Amino acid sequence: MAAKEAQYGSGPLFRVAGVVYGVMVGGALLVLANVLVVLMPLLSGLVGPAALLGFVLVGPSVVASCYAFNRLIAGADTGVFHDFVKSYRNNFGQALVVWLPYAALLAVVVANLTSLPGSNLQTVAARIGLVGLGLVVSTAAVHAMLLLARFDFRSVDIYRLSIYSIGARRRVALGNVGILFVAGFVLISTSVWLLLFVGGLILYLLCLNSRPLLALVEERFTVAADGCPAGSPAGSSASSSPVA
Repeated sequence: MAAKEAQYGSGPLFRVAGVVYGVMVGGALLVLANVLVVLMPLLSGLVGPAALLGFVLVGPSVVASCYAFNRLIAGADTGVFHDFVKSYRNNFGQALVVWLPYAALLAVVVANLTSLPGSNLQTVAARIGLVGLGLVVSTAAVHAMLLLARFDFRSVDIYRLSIYSIGARRRVALGNVGILFVAGFVLISTSVWLLLFVGGLILYLLCLNSRPLLALVEERFTVAADGCPAGSPAGSSASSSPVA
């Protein structure tokens, strides 16, 4: 029997090129959705501290990127642009609700870091503690964005699962902490503006590393194929189905 000819565009090189292109498109959309943050140095001179409100829109754009990148990793062919716009439109309101508490906590951590005086032992210890706290909060925020992008849970359950998932999948959490720490260190050592070019890649790596976490949540806290709930977040009266 003659071997079937390989379908055009199905080879590993095409798949790699498709992933690279998808990450580039997702990164560009992420920057475009956060243009107010990019222009914050200019806007701060015009409107003062009100320019910080641009960070409010970071949450919906991260959720949309996570949705698009998870679809890309799963091999969906609907396109990163289409998936990003779809998720941004559908999840905008809930993403704001979920993101703002994490943003407020991170703002408090950054404010305390920048206000610590001197370089004595106590100050260094406090800075290390604040950096650790910031990494934990950032990891929980990333998990919340990933869960919101993948599942149709209530906001209160997203908060609970974002904390629960850190202990339930320690390797995933440590991997995400490592990605965030290395990214932050590189950006501080070079230039924060580098984030405009690597933001999409960072989110893609976080999505790739978090696949076991999403699989765990789907197994334990979503409706099974036979219609019976596989589990529900603590305090929830009903389980939720995963978003396609």
